Amino acid sequence: MPVPAPASRTLDPSGAARVRKLFAGTGLDLLTPAKNPWIAVEVRTAGRSIFTLYTSGKLVSTVREGDAEGLDLEQQVAAAVGGSVAARPKADRAPPARGRSADTVWLAGADETGTGEVLGSAIVGGALLPVELSDTVHAVAGHVETKGSRTNGGWERLGARLSSLAEDGLVLAALPVPNRLFDRYRKNALLDLTYVRLVGDLIAAAPLPPDDGLEGVELALDDYGCGPRLHDAVATWRARGARALVETKADDRHLAARVASVFARSERAREMEGIAADAADGPVGTGNSGDRQTKSWLRAHVRSGAPWPRFVKCSFKTVTALRGLPETIKESVPGPGELLDDEGAARFLAGRLDVRTARFASRGARPARKLVVDGSGALIRPKGAARAHEFLPLLFGGLVLDESVWDLDTLLPLLERDGGLLSGWRVLLGARPEDDDDPVLVALMRAHRAGIVHLVATGIDDPIERAVRRAGLLLGTRDRAPVLLLQLRP
Repeated sequence: MPVPAPASRTLDPSGAARVRKLFAGTGLDLLTPAKNPWIAVEVRTAGRSIFTLYTSGKLVSTVREGDAEGLDLEQQVAAAVGGSVAARPKADRAPPARGRSADTVWLAGADETGTGEVLGSAIVGGALLPVELSDTVHAVAGHVETKGSRTNGGWERLGARLSSLAEDGLVLAALPVPNRLFDRYRKNALLDLTYVRLVGDLIAAAPLPPDDGLEGVELALDDYGCGPRLHDAVATWRARGARALVETKADDRHLAARVASVFARSERAREMEGIAADAADGPVGTGNSGDRQTKSWLRAHVRSGAPWPRFVKCSFKTVTALRGLPETIKESVPGPGELLDDEGAARFLAGRLDVRTARFASRGARPARKLVVDGSGALIRPKGAARAHEFLPLLFGGLVLDESVWDLDTLLPLLERDGGLLSGWRVLLGARPEDDDDPVLVALMRAHRAGIVHLVATGIDDPIERAVRRAGLLLGTRDRAPVLLLQLRP
């Protein structure tokens, strides 16, 4: 088990008094170690979490993973003192509740995770919240060290707590980068496309004014070495009124970027839990190339002679060296204008792709409104739209399933982790799936739980309206072959 990272807060006298009162009400023994006169009081849970309040007002919390009692006490501490700037952990440099401008109404941010792990997807997370929700959100995620070690279950619990704030106005989004793209194309340019799409998701999901303006929105993006496509999009968002910032380690200084990072970690943790549960050839470890179990699993898989599953980033040197292959030379990522028609590309960069008018770019032919694919997602026609087809998950908000695929016989083959069309896609649903016992929804929920698909509850019942408002593609069938439809009517 990794050593937990302590969280440190500096409390004023009233905050220290609240913490003392909180500790006294827990029923735990209040300790005052004789060997350290600087400790005012200390409590320890049965799960070995430790909370130490020093005479100086410093509070250090060390919560052990898997200790529900310790996690609950940490949550109570955050609720008691997390709203005070003086009580925030020193490592947290999130901005004031109302951003850096008095005119800020919304805080938004995006950050990525998983780009350095050999197993699982790279995932970009996004968050948008009204400034009046800042203290509530900060109490959940503001103190979290996003580069620290937690179990997958720990990250998932944090993600669930954030998701529970959706009704209060917190908008969350996550977009995985398919490993087939990660292995073939240059990472930073892929992230450019992914960040642009994700910001579009946040804009579409938030109750922003219906006009084209983004006034009052402060948007903080992590600078991973972003390229001209993201900078072009940032210039467009600024022209629409947003205060858009691109900063290294944005999650250290901006609350929304911190929340985005935590949510991305929770989504990746869910995927890794599913991968580990499905692995029949031994434990896969953390997915980091330096992890002992991960390295052992990779070596054993090579000895088996089986092809690499989709969840392996085959371009990593760790992987290529095992089979004596040369280093992977990655390709340039085509720009939006090479994937969509001119109007569609411009609207994509603005964060408002319109599926009523957009078309797929197709070499040697007119732009297409419809792509025909097989059950694994491979393109059948038109062949000229091959590049656009390859990047669909990073261009659109997800898939909307029509009635022709809403049955188990059709759907289950599409949900296979290694060969199914839906694997790695976001699926846009209406109401929250947990409120329904439809067998198709149950199958989708199981696939979501296993990290195969990413379900997005939109609250929009009509599938056509859902596709329009969330820039989704309609997935239907024709002649028993799945068809991706970029149109409003079958």
